[in-house]
Amino acid sequence: MSAQFFGGQVPLLEYDADVRDFVGDGHRAAEAGNDPVLPRRIVLAFLGDVVQKFAAAQGWQVGFEFDLIAGVVPMWVGEYQGEQLALVNMPVGAAASVTVAERAVMLGVDTLVAVGSCGSLVPHEAGALILPTKALRDEGTSYHYLPAGRWVETDAQVRAACGEAIEGLGLEFVEAATWTTDGFFRETPGKVAARRGQGCEVVEMECSALSAMAQFRGVRFGQILYSADSLAAEVHDQRGWGSSFREIALNAALDAALKL
Repeated sequence: MSAQFFGGQVPLLEYDADVRDFVGDGHRAAEAGNDPVLPRRIVLAFLGDVVQKFAAAQGWQVGFEFDLIAGVVPMWVGEYQGEQLALVNMPVGAAASVTVAERAVMLGVDTLVAVGSCGSLVPHEAGALILPTKALRDEGTSYHYLPAGRWVETDAQVRAACGEAIEGLGLEFVEAATWTTDGFFRETPGKVAARRGQGCEVVEMECSALSAMAQFRGVRFGQILYSADSLAAEVHDQRGWGSSFREIALNAALDAALKL
């Protein structure tokens, strides 16, 4: 898109389909002709210290370190049930998570399985597993990857693999639409009611952006969410933020990645 087309009232509506970009092109040029640094499948885990504990216990090695201002993000590589996978403890939020995921794709990844918590807009039990079918794009990052629109879908093959993995662990899941938002402290009563009315059962902060990036880059993305806090009643219920469900969610995501 030529610069002459920019200057509208709402910058997020000024989509540019040009695949070239200054920062990414430099990284891609540096990787050109090299063997992939990472395996083709990665688990993007929004699970805190559970990730490093798992990697250490399994003897996984750091395949790449992504140096961000807030700190270094290690991308772990190791063998899981006889196959090579990558694993990264993700930063929260659309922009930060897409930045890390983009770097992983540059390093050889073509399949991304995310796993993390969500808030329930309808009565889901704590720890309930939800597979997002589509995400409401109430964040800014996705608009740099796809033209403006309300929804973006997750990859059906990845979603099916996630479902098979969950059932293989003897657990149940539901498929649902999710509301992706940048405004953690702006989940107002009015917006929650509106999103619920639009079909969203849960809320989180990354799914729509990661889905849009994956579609733009021609890679596959899906996500496993577990219900943490609840916004289904008049008063917010933290419910321990779902911390006791992180290990089982990670196992499900790793098992799903093996199926892809």
